[in-house]
Amino acid sequence: MADTKRWPASWLSKEKGRPIEGSICATIWPTRALVSGERWFDELYLWTEGFNASTTQRARIQAAALDSAFRMLECERIDRVGATLSFGTVERLLDYLAESFEAHTLVSHRVAILLRGSIQRMRSRYRIRVFRDHLRAQNVLVGYLLTAADASMERRALEFLQPDFARLVAPNSERPESWEDLMLEVQVAGVPTDRLIVSGLQSRGQVEIAVRMGIPFGQGSAVTPAFAPPILPRAKASA
Repeated sequence: MADTKRWPASWLSKEKGRPIEGSICATIWPTRALVSGERWFDELYLWTEGFNASTTQRARIQAAALDSAFRMLECERIDRVGATLSFGTVERLLDYLAESFEAHTLVSHRVAILLRGSIQRMRSRYRIRVFRDHLRAQNVLVGYLLTAADASMERRALEFLQPDFARLVAPNSERPESWEDLMLEVQVAGVPTDRLIVSGLQSRGQVEIAVRMGIPFGQGSAVTPAFAPPILPRAKASA
C-alpha cells in the first residue's frame, strides 16, 4: 500500500449543513530514470474515497493540489513536483490557474504539469492552448496523460498539445508481446519516447521489460516507494 495522507472532503460541500462524508487522498510517486535511478520529479496523485466528485469538485480539488505543490516548493519540502490538471479544470479555472503561476514565478520552473482528457470532449481549444503557452513561457514542463485503450486514438491530442513528455500505465502482464504492442501504439500516436514515463511498475520483471523496450522513466513500487505529502506549515494569514 502506498503511503497516503487523507483530508475530510467537507469543504467541497455546497451546503454547510450537509457536509460531504468522504475523504480526499494524496500520495507522491517519484519519477526516476530506469537505468540510472536519477530522480526527475515527484508526482502528486489525488483521488477521492467515500464519494464521487462532480466535475466542478474535481476542478476545485486539482486547483487545491496545485496550490499545495507550490507551497511544497516554497517551503523546500520537495525539489521538483508534478501535478495533473484535466482539460475541464483548465477550461473552468483558466484565470485562477494562470494567476497561481504568476504568483509563484520563483518556483514555477520546478513544476511539471500533466494534462489529461479527451480532445473530442474539449469545449475550448483556445483556453487550453493559452494555458499551454502560458506554462511554456515560464519554463514549465507540459505533459500528457495517455488514457485511451488504443494509444493511436490519442494522436490528435498529442498533435494539438505537442507535450514535452507523456505518461501511461504499464501493462499488467510481463509478456513481451503486451509491451511490444504498447510501444507500437505509442510510436503510431507520436509520443515523445525520449521522455516517456510508464507508471504502475510493481515487479522487477516489469522494470526489466520496460528497460529493454527503451522506456526511459518509471514510477511504481518496483522503482521506488510512494510517500505521503509532507506536512506544511500553516499559510500566513493576509494582513
